[in-house]
Amino acid sequence: MLKIQNFYKVDKDFSDTRLDRYIKIKFSRIPQSLIEKYIRKKKILVNKEKTKSSYKLSIGDEVEIYFNTENKKNLKVEKKIQKTKNLRFLQKKIIFECEDYIILNKPQGIPSQGGSKVKENIIDILNSNDKNFYLVHRLDSDTTGLMIIAKNREFAKKFSFLFQSRKIKKKYYAIVNGNINKNKGEIITKEIINGKVIISKTLFQVKSNKKKFSLLDIELVSGRKHQIRKQFFDLNHSIVGDNKYGDKKNNINLCLCSYFLEFKYKNNIKNYKISLPKFMKNFFYNF
Repeated sequence: MLKIQNFYKVDKDFSDTRLDRYIKIKFSRIPQSLIEKYIRKKKILVNKEKTKSSYKLSIGDEVEIYFNTENKKNLKVEKKIQKTKNLRFLQKKIIFECEDYIILNKPQGIPSQGGSKVKENIIDILNSNDKNFYLVHRLDSDTTGLMIIAKNREFAKKFSFLFQSRKIKKKYYAIVNGNINKNKGEIITKEIINGKVIISKTLFQVKSNKKKFSLLDIELVSGRKHQIRKQFFDLNHSIVGDNKYGDKKNNINLCLCSYFLEFKYKNNIKNYKISLPKFMKNFFYNF
């Protein structure tokens, strides 16, 4: 049985990364149990020594991984994978790229990250061509629009901090059920999570009204999971196409789009904007 060695030298992008996490980045869908087994059997070494899966890597560390030929197929080692149809599709959705990040106009139906029931996700697709992209925030699978995706760990940490400290301005277009009879408003909700009061705040302006629907311009001041969808459901103005939160009658995709992002990058203010998606425009103005 042929034994295959994979050798990697850790660079700054993976400094302070756990060994098991590093292995999962290098190899597709490898289970934790198998990583632990290979570490025990000295088939995964750091600087030619056995270590633990929790070991934090340093710049210059040498990681050796030994697999035999029968395991190589099962682990689906990804070295030089040709671009898939989905990768080419996503590449066409990149509206800006520089050395540290991309701005992606995320299509509907593709989750931002993996999960137990997720077959494909944005990050895995982008990384399928031996790249290293990093998720710094999420959009729901059915939400379309702008996402920041970091191209290195340094800016992944920086963007994550900007999101956590609410220093990135985020705006959405949404079509909701019902006629909202005021020009603008503010929604504030409170939740108790682990004994702490969490306040969620959303601002909105009514761009246009029709008899049964309202087109909104929404600014997300704080970011909780499904925040916009939950808040408008609670107001009896569920988002059109949102089967999870109250809209069972309109047979259309979720009418929620992240259309605007603004943040500081290298001491310059950057902003990115897209227009109202065609499917939302057609629904609202031709209904």
